[in-house]
Amino acid sequence: MFAKLKQFVATPNIAIDLGTANTRIYAAGLGGIAEEPSFIRHIQHNRKTNGSDKYMSYLNSRFVSMPLRGGVIVDIHNAVSLLKPLVKRTRRGLRQPASLACAPTDTTEKERKLLAEAIMRAGASHVAIIPEVWAAAIGAGIDVTRPSSQVLIDIGEGVTDMAVIRNGCLIFASAVRVACSDLQKAVRNAVMARYKVCLYPAEMERLTHEIASFSPAPPAACRSINAEGLDMVKRREVSIEVQHAEIHSALEPVLAKMLKMIESGLRKLPDRVAREIVEPGICLTGGGACIKGIDRLIGAKTGLEVRIAADPLHSVINGASRFLQYWQGNDLWWENIDWPDFGGQPKSLLPGGPRFVHC
Repeated sequence: MFAKLKQFVATPNIAIDLGTANTRIYAAGLGGIAEEPSFIRHIQHNRKTNGSDKYMSYLNSRFVSMPLRGGVIVDIHNAVSLLKPLVKRTRRGLRQPASLACAPTDTTEKERKLLAEAIMRAGASHVAIIPEVWAAAIGAGIDVTRPSSQVLIDIGEGVTDMAVIRNGCLIFASAVRVACSDLQKAVRNAVMARYKVCLYPAEMERLTHEIASFSPAPPAACRSINAEGLDMVKRREVSIEVQHAEIHSALEPVLAKMLKMIESGLRKLPDRVAREIVEPGICLTGGGACIKGIDRLIGAKTGLEVRIAADPLHSVINGASRFLQYWQGNDLWWENIDWPDFGGQPKSLLPGGPRFVHC
């Protein structure tokens, strides 16, 4: 009875991955991970429209608010509205939960404070923030205590984030706020400009898999791809033939920005670190890891072997939940987690070790 009473009054711990596309939350009491799209719908999804006009249905589906852009909060009011029901589901007993959250490595202090404020306004009592790539590495099964360097790239909806990990700390990080959503927007805009057709989201996602056809050889200009969407002039559903070269041209500048960040980051590494990462290669996580051919493209550009994590979509939340387990039994654990200073002495992110370690 005493053990149950102690559990009832104890502060529960939760982990949150507030992403540009999806928000995931973990709590022991949930029995798993709860996941919801990262938007607020202003018209109920099941609300019937007059007639069967798919054009009007499409317009109604656009009445949503996206609280995040590029991996960071841009609308705190709707971010709180998004988080509040999820955090409420984790409540048990009398205490508000303490939360571990994740953020891209290039976030500013102001952006991280906004994230912490949103989570606390949603119902958390305390918030600690760690880099997403650190959580992704743990979730991908990387041994973060290994004394030699390892590279992880997390391609999310709004950010491509890269980090080098050694001895339980991040010794290098680089990010660019260009990722999956930019690839899909590039495809959407190209098709809209040429055909006046708005592709369905699933079609935009499918066409990004044309990355698999990128190679030193020029694309096959004559090949066409069938795609479906809504004709904005005729206001009806249509099926069109899109030229492969058009998709290739739309994706190329976005991919160039992502690859430039990766290549320039690797060039900045000291010789010793550069030699150490050759054997393990690059581990790829995030929704972008699911794009067909992205691993081969990064491998061709960097000259390193690229492997995809077993569950790339959930690497961040899986890693964050395991990171919480490292701190199990530590009271006030959130006070012992500091954001790394990437420009200074590398700091250990693991409990029980020295606050500063030589990496």
